[in-house]
Amino acid sequence: MKNLILILAFFVTTIVAAQEIINDKAHELSYGITIGGNFYNIANNNKADSFIPENLAPSLVLGVYGEYNFTKNTGVKLDVLYYSKDFLFDIKNTLFKMHFIDLSANFKYDFGETYREGFYLIGGPKISIITDATSDNEEDYKHHFETLNLGAQLGFGWRVHRYIDIQTKLEYEITPFFKLDNGHNSKFINAILSANFDLARIIN
Repeated sequence: MKNLILILAFFVTTIVAAQEIINDKAHELSYGITIGGNFYNIANNNKADSFIPENLAPSLVLGVYGEYNFTKNTGVKLDVLYYSKDFLFDIKNTLFKMHFIDLSANFKYDFGETYREGFYLIGGPKISIITDATSDNEEDYKHHFETLNLGAQLGFGWRVHRYIDIQTKLEYEITPFFKLDNGHNSKFINAILSANFDLARIIN
């Protein structure tokens, strides 16, 4: 709970600070949709009680985003993403399917002559929420997992068209989605490749 409060405080501080700067400088609001794939793996600190991905195929990622730039090179981007992950509990060879909602607040540095015109770097914290976790028998096992997890992101992107970004973000979850009293735990590692469609520019 303490970590959650700190992350939420960071989100609020980021938005407020950006807005204060925006009030004094030219700015632009952008918003849009995200479509992509999530390539994921699982880091286990033990050989027993381990989880492994069912296969290496990415899962579909869908989401929305909002973005402010407060100088010609810097801005903040907020994402809300939805996706699933399939993995096996190797002791019992049980297949689990999880659905997630991710909330992230990223700082963005754009190397173009103007914002949203070229190559950029992006990074920041994220909150990952497990909405459900089912097995072959369709029973909900969400209570066996840590349903709220904190992570960090770092990535880059490129404005390949007037209103389309191609973006890659690497993610490491700092808190485990599964843990035992003996110290054994498992954490997700993700790589999200996505196309971001700038609806604000499309509409205008």
